Amino acid sequence: MKTLKLGYLPLCKGSWINDRLDKELKDSLAALKSLGHDVVDCGKLITTDTDADEACELFQKANIDVLVVHHLAFPLGAITPSLARRLGVPVILWSTPEQPYRNPAYRLEANSFCASNMTANHLWRVNHPFAFVYGELDQAMAEMKEELKVFASIEQMKGFRVGSVGGRVPGFFTSTFNEMMLREKFGVEVENITMLELVEVARSLKGKDLPEARKVVLDNAKQGDISDEELDLAVALYAAFCQLRKKYRLNAWAVRCWPEFSDIYGIGVCHILGCLTGHDCAAACEGDVYGAVAMTIGENFSGGKTFFADLVIFDEKDNSGIFWHCGAAPACLCRPGFEPCIRKHPVIDGGGKKGVAVEFPLKPGKVTICRLGEKPDGTFRLMMFSGEAVETEQCLRSNPLKVKFNGKVRDLINKIVYNGFEHHYVVSYGDIAQHLREFARLMNIELLEF
Repeated sequence: MKTLKLGYLPLCKGSWINDRLDKELKDSLAALKSLGHDVVDCGKLITTDTDADEACELFQKANIDVLVVHHLAFPLGAITPSLARRLGVPVILWSTPEQPYRNPAYRLEANSFCASNMTANHLWRVNHPFAFVYGELDQAMAEMKEELKVFASIEQMKGFRVGSVGGRVPGFFTSTFNEMMLREKFGVEVENITMLELVEVARSLKGKDLPEARKVVLDNAKQGDISDEELDLAVALYAAFCQLRKKYRLNAWAVRCWPEFSDIYGIGVCHILGCLTGHDCAAACEGDVYGAVAMTIGENFSGGKTFFADLVIFDEKDNSGIFWHCGAAPACLCRPGFEPCIRKHPVIDGGGKKGVAVEFPLKPGKVTICRLGEKPDGTFRLMMFSGEAVETEQCLRSNPLKVKFNGKVRDLINKIVYNGFEHHYVVSYGDIAQHLREFARLMNIELLEF
């Protein structure tokens, strides 16, 4: 996850200054710094427009990513709108609870929430991205930490580079993407790489002489029915991906994995995509660039690796579905008690003819499933739904995962189908629904939550 530069702006109008503010300011700043991001401190309580101008200049020189506006008490109302416009960065509004009521009636000590309410109205009206956190210090920092995950993911997208090898597979219009819209909306860049370059680099290497690549390919997996020659090809292919990643400064991959790849190189690429995903470079198959972007977003929010898959079976009686793909899941997602096995591919040339695909059922746990795609007008949309991954047997070759859904599965299926969503899904472990909601809100993307 990207480390952000946070500009800390503690606000209070002169008429609201009181004895508690010095300690609250010191404690709040220390708590914010403990979250692991770089904090640019303006060094004092901001009470005047002149103070705000000096803070703005400091934040501009530091090139901050996010402005954290802490309403220690009610401020001058024009400060935050002015700095938000001049700095051009998203804003987090931070408010603290009022002190408990006392009898007889007493004067408000902070009026902190009202300040955020007022400022949020302005930012909303000018369509400036912002978030809101609230509570005593522990609660506020818990909320702040989660909001910063979203802001960091958005910031990471700026200059994020996806290597598209060979384009999309034939007939898969679900893997099409709009390169210019992707750049404009997210800042994501796509580097088009020919399959020829990848294969030629791999052929120039000798798999048996690449110990580090071999270690990754065999990481937590045993060699099944693939030949030693196929294993050597797989090792060299992984090393070639790593070389090209460095050459083109890539953060993720989208690979045209069929129909010609295995004919050109002699093996399928599936297990290698899983190795890449498992080693910090999300790799989507079938040329799905949006899938690679969504995998990275899922990793950012879940803190773990994702499963790029099709939904292939659903059972109305059991209210469940099976997500599956043909051998590209990262081995770290293997169900406990199983050992991943590198085998011949289950589909290429009718199955069982060429390697390499990895085989194992995935682990159980809470999952959040999402899909980043396009609307007919070319704008982006995000779909998500949740479920519980259950103990899954090796019911299908390669990588199956059975998920019990929160709602009725047929209702879910109808919504997916009639809303025309693409058939690739990103399965993330954990409950990241709120992160995805915030991501969609801040990016002004339509969210469909089923």
